[in-house]
Amino acid sequence: MDEDDPENDIAALRAERDSLIRQLAQAKKGAIFEEALENSSEAIVIYDADGRLVACNKSFRALYNYSEDEVKPGVHYAELGRIDIERGNVIIGDEYGDGGAYLERKREYRKTLEGSFIVHLKDGRWIKTNDRRMADGGFVSLQTDITEMKNNEAALFQAKIAAERASTAKSEFLANISHDLRTPLNAILGFSGMMINEVYGPIENENYATYTKHIHESGTFLLAIVNDILDTAKLENNRFTIEPEAFDPVEWTQRVVESLRPIAMENGIQLEVTDTSEFSGTIESDRKAINQILNNLVANACRHTNSGGSVTISWHNHDTDHAALRVRDTGSGMPQEMIEKIGQPFISNGSVLAPKTERGAGLGLYICSRLANLLGGRLDVESVEGKGTSVTVTMLSRLPA
Repeated sequence: MDEDDPENDIAALRAERDSLIRQLAQAKKGAIFEEALENSSEAIVIYDADGRLVACNKSFRALYNYSEDEVKPGVHYAELGRIDIERGNVIIGDEYGDGGAYLERKREYRKTLEGSFIVHLKDGRWIKTNDRRMADGGFVSLQTDITEMKNNEAALFQAKIAAERASTAKSEFLANISHDLRTPLNAILGFSGMMINEVYGPIENENYATYTKHIHESGTFLLAIVNDILDTAKLENNRFTIEPEAFDPVEWTQRVVESLRPIAMENGIQLEVTDTSEFSGTIESDRKAINQILNNLVANACRHTNSGGSVTISWHNHDTDHAALRVRDTGSGMPQEMIEKIGQPFISNGSVLAPKTERGAGLGLYICSRLANLLGGRLDVESVEGKGTSVTVTMLSRLPA
């Protein structure tokens, strides 16, 4: 080929032109990158594989009050950390402490670059550092001001502490006032019981006998509410202790029902334990907790069942690990909005269909729900207004010792 051929000269010039265009494009990209880096509101710094600074922007310099000379290319990130510590008026440390331990934690973090690293500045700001490895072994560090997030966390933490203190104060108040109420109530019940039984002779006026009976019934009802409040205070303060023991729940339920049946019969309500063949054997659970659940559920069912209605109790195996206690009644039922609030304290059935005026303090189902949780289960309610309610309490068949 003729080296003096004009076509060869033209091709060489075109190749040189294309090379210059590519170099210009690369230069423009570099200039755009540098401009973007410098004008970013986030603090950005790039280190090489040895941890030495390659480039950083003005946001990074301003964040730590570094001079141009202090962050010149080649300085190691450990040197910048020492500057931070020596000045003392720039950085306090990370979220765990300051001084040499802070530098060590930062060095360990930079070994893996996993997660993030948070530092606390003297002016109160919190800075979160996210470092990511680059292909050449170096890493780019993006540092973000998360002061607002940290302040919100602190506010939420303080609010949580305040709420816990308020809850504890409320529970302690309920426990104290309940204890104060029980003493005069026991006296009322004791003296009214003696009068009903005419221990020191007959009550000649029939009205007085009726009044005495009402006093005793009202005192009994009030004492039940006070006991519920005490139990609620124990549950909210985590003072209700669970003591597992092996026993036959069906047999135990039948014994409890026998003690409750006279009260049910007095109100014209049939109370029975049914479907005893669906469960046999023993469970390892807390007898007193189950006794309380049973008493509360039966009392609640009887309270909302008219004369001529029925309350039935049954046990069955819910699954291989759980047993279930079910109490059904043919009473007034409860509205859906109340069912959705089961598990909240002081929720009372205000249904006009309820046959009793004494509807309690709305703590019975709440206590049963909390006890069910302590027994490794839950409480579920199915109810239709005017057609009755079914409450099922599932619990672990074997509580851990």
